[in-house]
Amino acid sequence: MNLQQDPGLIVIIEDPFIRNFLRTVLKRAGHNTVAVGAQEGLDLVSSGKSRITAVITNTPKLFRAVAGRFPLIYTTSCPDPEEMRGFENCCCVLQKPFQPGQLLEALNEVSAAVIP
Repeated sequence: MNLQQDPGLIVIIEDPFIRNFLRTVLKRAGHNTVAVGAQEGLDLVSSGKSRITAVITNTPKLFRAVAGRFPLIYTTSCPDPEEMRGFENCCCVLQKPFQPGQLLEALNEVSAAVIP
C-alpha cells in the first residue's frame, strides 16, 4: 500500500473474504477505502501518516493505544463491552450478520462522533 495516498477509511478484518466484501461495499458507496490485516492497520493508524476517517475491525482492543484518534466500528457476532473500552465516545457496534446498508449507517453514525 502506498502511504502517500490518503485512504480516509481503513477496513481491518482478519478474514480476507469479509475484508474484501466490506471494501467493495464501501468503495461502491464512494468511500476511499483500504483493506489490510490487523498488524498493518495498527502500524498505519499509529504512524499518523494518513487521515483516518474510521476503522472497522472485529478486534478493537488491538487499537486501544490509539483510541480517540479515529471513530471505530466494532463488527462482531457477540458484542463484548470489554472490547470497546477506550472507544466509548467514538465506537459503534455492528452485530453480525449485517446488511451492507447497516454498515453504511454505522459509518455515518461514527462519522458524527466528536473526537477530542
